[in-house]
Amino acid sequence: MSKILIAYNNAFGTVLCDFIESCADMAKQICIDNGITYSSVFPPNLNENNVGTMMPDHKLCVIVGHGDEDGIYNECDEAVVSTHTTNYNFNGKGFYSVSCCCAQNLYPHLKTMGILFFVGYIEELWIRGDRTPFVISVMAGLKSFMSGDNIQTAKKKMLETFDEQIDILDKTNPWASKDLLHDREALIFEGSDFLSFSDLH
Repeated sequence: MSKILIAYNNAFGTVLCDFIESCADMAKQICIDNGITYSSVFPPNLNENNVGTMMPDHKLCVIVGHGDEDGIYNECDEAVVSTHTTNYNFNGKGFYSVSCCCAQNLYPHLKTMGILFFVGYIEELWIRGDRTPFVISVMAGLKSFMSGDNIQTAKKKMLETFDEQIDILDKTNPWASKDLLHDREALIFEGSDFLSFSDLH
């Protein structure tokens, strides 16, 4: 059984398509490195029905795409996961999102659906220049969590990775460094401190 669902909007012409695809590629590599199977869903099959019906066979959904306070959307601006979609299949699961603002309303909603682990952002993500430091930072929590670390440790390592990349950028591109600091401060990383991947359903 696949354990991770990787959903992403890499449709041609999508703003920051290269960043989105790089995050998805890193998520796949993290799974491979840890011997964890995964499934992928992307345009033209990225939609509420496909993601929702696939979740019972997966412990964790990694989703990368454009979003707002209420949800995350596909290339047609249709909600993939939002406060208005049917989300009962996320009960007992984890949700790792790289998307603007969705921690504002989507996270509280998913929490009522019984989600055990959530990563997202409460404000817009700012990305400038070389994508690599941003990809490394936003995927660091997943890398730690999938390697066996619990929530407490994964969050700590993710924040440390942000700090390392911010320091590196500060010497080469101070404006990008400020943007990455903004993203760090917008991060929401929630779940029981000692929850690990094996605890997800």
